[in-house]
Amino acid sequence: MLVGTRTALGLALVFTLAGCRVLTLAEKAPSAPKPKRGMVVCQHPLATKVGVEVLESGGNAADAAVATALALAVVLPQAGNLGGGGFALWVPHEGDPGSFDFRESAPAGYVPALYLDEHGDVVPERSRSTPLAVGVPGSPKGLWKLYRKYGSRTLTFEELSRPAIQLAREGFPVDAWLARTLRSAAVRANLGRDPAASALFYPGGVPLAEGDLLLQPDLANTLRKLTRGPGGFYEGDVARQILACLAAADLRTGSPAGAGAMTAKDLERYNVVEREPVVGWFRGAQVIGMGPPSSGGIVLLQVLAILQGFPLDAERTATLAAGTGDAAGVSARAVHWWIEAMRRAFADRAEHMGDPDQYPVPVAELLAPEWIVHRRVSIGERADPDVSPMVHPPPHESSETTHISVIDRRGNAVSLTTTLNDSFGSGILVPGAGFFLNNELDDFSIRAGTPNMYGLVGGEANQLRPGKRPLSSMSPTIVREGRGRVSIVIGSKGGPRIITAVIQVLLRVLVYGQSLEEAVRAPRLHQQWQPIETRFEADWDPALLAELRERFGHPLEDPGQRHFGLVQAIYVDASGEPIGVSDPRGGGVAGAEGRPIPVPAHPNDPIRRYEVGTQSAGARD
Repeated sequence: MLVGTRTALGLALVFTLAGCRVLTLAEKAPSAPKPKRGMVVCQHPLATKVGVEVLESGGNAADAAVATALALAVVLPQAGNLGGGGFALWVPHEGDPGSFDFRESAPAGYVPALYLDEHGDVVPERSRSTPLAVGVPGSPKGLWKLYRKYGSRTLTFEELSRPAIQLAREGFPVDAWLARTLRSAAVRANLGRDPAASALFYPGGVPLAEGDLLLQPDLANTLRKLTRGPGGFYEGDVARQILACLAAADLRTGSPAGAGAMTAKDLERYNVVEREPVVGWFRGAQVIGMGPPSSGGIVLLQVLAILQGFPLDAERTATLAAGTGDAAGVSARAVHWWIEAMRRAFADRAEHMGDPDQYPVPVAELLAPEWIVHRRVSIGERADPDVSPMVHPPPHESSETTHISVIDRRGNAVSLTTTLNDSFGSGILVPGAGFFLNNELDDFSIRAGTPNMYGLVGGEANQLRPGKRPLSSMSPTIVREGRGRVSIVIGSKGGPRIITAVIQVLLRVLVYGQSLEEAVRAPRLHQQWQPIETRFEADWDPALLAELRERFGHPLEDPGQRHFGLVQAIYVDASGEPIGVSDPRGGGVAGAEGRPIPVPAHPNDPIRRYEVGTQSAGARD
């Protein structure tokens, strides 16, 4: 039977690796030690500080994730957002995990023909920088849903919003990351098409520089309206501002939206979908990820399952004894296995993954032991760029992101990823409301086989349809180890490189014995089936790359200076001590309760505190 996500997982049947026992989602996790203190890790120190202050004020992981996400909507405007969407994964100290899909959706009037020219060819810019690129935003309803379902209720949504409102109203100093982004020629061209964005980020035609004060009073007003409930965004003034903005952008860009334009009903009807997470086992650890329309969980579990059957430990021991490979014992042969496992999983992603509400995603078949074994035994001693996706089982009567990892002292964890897709999304800033609109509809397959901005191709499963949600690479992930203890909370930014970044950090921690910091700092590779070349960061050993080319036949792309992903992760050791790492490739920090958090000083008040509630409790031990 062709099984969709909710059907397969609704049976409470989950994927097992290498003969490990089956665990149902209904089964309660055994009692486990709790963390000694709560922790938040994200891409901006001011947002990390906000999340930690929520924990110190008595909030739980869900509360802290909501407040941190709202703060990122202010201090990380190129990715943090109200005008985008995402996924949230919740794993309690004891009990069943849960997840929310607040991915953007295609407006009811949007059809593939709107993205084609008179010859029937795809016009890429229409799905990237015009109103036709914009999906119905999901982030505001998603954060409200997370708060209502899993929040502690110790703090109100209004209290959780206060720090973000304060940051928007009183301003914050532009950091090096944002300043560098604004200097980018591509970003400048994108934002230069929008009068509101140009005025805010390029005053007098000059990009904001590091240390400049960024004031966003319109965004502060929108955040305040959102505290009244989701209707403060999806109805009333903000909704009218969104629609007026898109209509004006239609005229400015010459977009042929016409009858396909987003409507008030599209905004009113948007809903958050509560979905069963996908769950599997790897080397005795329970790995919990997001199911479709995120592809991250399934691809991650497929890769780990395929690699489970290879002699990784023996290869590592031999590599260390020979003094070859890297310091952790990662050899060219092991990397060959990694690449080929990724290649096969991404091939299946392209063919079979999409919105499970509109396409029967074959989750059970993709994770079936028989298919995993088939994939594993197909990996030989040479690269296989011509690997094909799984033949669809016959039916019988499924760039620019930011991630937050949180754990509280109760042992609850949240892994939350949000996105605008490209940097600053569509580049369309809503006048009077102060937030950018996404360009998430580029993640659809407008026409089968035509790549999007990330070079990803897709088939029927991810073709654009009214009301449909595009396939995503976001990979919020949580790992449980002995007695159900949450040991790793992890996610990343970076388009499809999110998936491979998370996989490599997990492999380095769980297989190669590296510390979380070592694993996050280690150089990464990326393979997504198409294009066939494997891409590497610049810090890989040239001898290992040469062996991959010459011995294993891998086509490689020259490393250059790119980086793959910005991982935000927490590891909790057996004693309950949390260790947080914000990827050094970016500018974020990890923050723990009772520990100082380095943040950029406000020019008018270098020691200010971003108050959460009427009173903010001090650190507790």
